Amino acid sequence: MKLAVIGDIHSNHIALETCIAHAVDRNVDEFLFLGDYISDCPYPQRTMKVIYEMKQKYRCTFIRGNREDYMLDHKKNPQDKWTYSSASGNLLYTYENLTKRDLDFYESMDIQGIYEREGYPPFRYCHGSLTKSNELLTPENDKLEQIMAAMDVDLVVSGHTHIQESAIYGSKKLIHPGSVGVPWYHDGKTQYMILHGTEYGWEEEFFQLSYDVDAVKEEFKTSGIMAKALYWSKLCIHVIETGNDYTSPCLLLAMKLCREEEGEVNWPDISEKYWEEAFRNFVK
Repeated sequence: MKLAVIGDIHSNHIALETCIAHAVDRNVDEFLFLGDYISDCPYPQRTMKVIYEMKQKYRCTFIRGNREDYMLDHKKNPQDKWTYSSASGNLLYTYENLTKRDLDFYESMDIQGIYEREGYPPFRYCHGSLTKSNELLTPENDKLEQIMAAMDVDLVVSGHTHIQESAIYGSKKLIHPGSVGVPWYHDGKTQYMILHGTEYGWEEEFFQLSYDVDAVKEEFKTSGIMAKALYWSKLCIHVIETGNDYTSPCLLLAMKLCREEEGEVNWPDISEKYWEEAFRNFVK
């Protein structure tokens, strides 16, 4: 059994198509998608088109990530103050380019599941954790060892971290396949993995692939997304080019600058001047 595991696409359909072609060339039997199909990169509808084609052509399993949860929450509460700005403009742009079919598809998914096939050991998979789509299963999580010890299987596959790695916790193994669309490290190469299964267990094979980054950068220009979320878009481009992510520290610094000058900060009401200063602090 060969199972391709794909996560954190973040609307980067060009990287996604590269990973799929690579997996198909290796005659994988199935695909497992770990969520965060959309946001950050332009043209989410192009990624969703690929996803629907995959659903028709191959045996696929899908769960949703925190970005899909954001879209579903916005559908229920459109008064959540998303505006065209570096703080929330990317989310608003993404939402406006989704269809009812997309939102219904996200709503049909769970955030976790158990992979069971006759002749192979079962394993659990999730985007963040089994209970929260935005929880990181990393050593920084002080509950990680407790979470892993409570697992009823020997293997857990989780996305959300954008880092390609595996680790052992007692008798349990945790694997992160990396990010297809906004990958950390490896000079920004797109990442996915193939799990090789036998009756005795599963072994991961990580891949980091070069792809047409210039084509993605051109889509940032032609899509209009940069006019709606300038500095967030620039940060995403920087990750794609280099593998170095500054989105969270840049957001935190922009909020700090806003608080220092205005006395308070309420996301997403963060002036672009703070975003510009924070961006220049991290990206030279």
